[in-house]
Amino acid sequence: LPLPHLKDGYLTAPPLGNTFPPHSDWKRTEFFLNQEALQQVIKVEQKQVSRSLSGRIVDAGNTDKKAIRVDIPDIISVSASADLTLPPGAGLCINTTSGQVFLVADSWESLDGWLDALRLVYTIYARGKTDVLAGIIAT
Repeated sequence: LPLPHLKDGYLTAPPLGNTFPPHSDWKRTEFFLNQEALQQVIKVEQKQVSRSLSGRIVDAGNTDKKAIRVDIPDIISVSASADLTLPPGAGLCINTTSGQVFLVADSWESLDGWLDALRLVYTIYARGKTDVLAGIIAT
């Protein structure tokens, strides 16, 4: 296992808040799955600071980046998706209590791994054994 996570790897995701943007706006980013959520990893870029004319330091970087996060209790179902509005690759649809989340895996084999891991974590959650999984992952 890629501890401290059950699974981690890359998925292609739309910008936050825009479910079906143009394919060029989707970005391949790192995700991880643990007993709590499927979470997009946002790497904070090095801050750019400069001095204003008054001599004060001004932050020129954007550190308010938001990440895609799907909490395990919110999942209704997960499935492969061949939706034509998705970028090329193996589509993943996660139905949640607040709507659908679409992601794209690099290959169908990679998608199978994500589907299996998501279904496993949800099944463990549904059986009330999340604390056991957390103990295994944290070890």
